[in-house]
Amino acid sequence: MGNVDTHRLEHEAFNRRDWDAMAARLAPDFAYVDHPRGVTTKGVGQFVDYLRGGWVTAFSDATIANARYLDAGTHTVAQFDGTGVNDGSLGAMAATGRTLNLPFCELLGYDAAGRPTRGELYYDQVGILVQLGHMPPPSG
Repeated sequence: MGNVDTHRLEHEAFNRRDWDAMAARLAPDFAYVDHPRGVTTKGVGQFVDYLRGGWVTAFSDATIANARYLDAGTHTVAQFDGTGVNDGSLGAMAATGRTLNLPFCELLGYDAAGRPTRGELYYDQVGILVQLGHMPPPSG
């Protein structure tokens, strides 16, 4: 199994909310950075808590859709659409009931055994705020 397969399986596990399957593939010291929010997790437990307590709390039906994967040797890149209805709080922001459909870009780095050791997530945070009605679209 190659690194792209592992990345795909991680996304499939997220979509099923199969946290055990997701955790089993990750290196124990897995670190993850959500760049727009300035959040860094260290260890598998913190990462799973970040997903469950953040994204899945805010979007109980959150789904990774239309994923495209790029194999870069010791790293993989995934571009995907993050979708879901905002039916829970997102940090300090109350649920709006609006639908999110936003492009994301995620990088994973792997050790020699093919386990993800580091992840980085990039997305348009203003796009989220606009789609959920927390701010007006930028003018211009």
